[in-house]
Amino acid sequence: MPHAIASPYGDDGPVAGVHFTAGRATVDELGAGARLYFLRHEYQIEQLDDTDEQGPTGDDPPPPTTAKGRSRAKEGAAPPAPPR
Repeated sequence: MPHAIASPYGDDGPVAGVHFTAGRATVDELGAGARLYFLRHEYQIEQLDDTDEQGPTGDDPPPPTTAKGRSRAKEGAAPPAPPR
């Protein structure tokens, strides 16, 4: 999930592996360590909405299902026992 991060210090350059310009940064993924650092140092973290990039929203038809029936035996597996 993308995140917008705002620095209380107006940082320029990298902080905890995230590059800031004029105290603001946007990242696609925010690691746990960076998140803890930013929260501990009073940075503001906002999770951005990326539903457009996520794909189906529930309005699309369901994906096709696989055929039902007996599955093939795996290679090297013992054949099934004959019926009694």
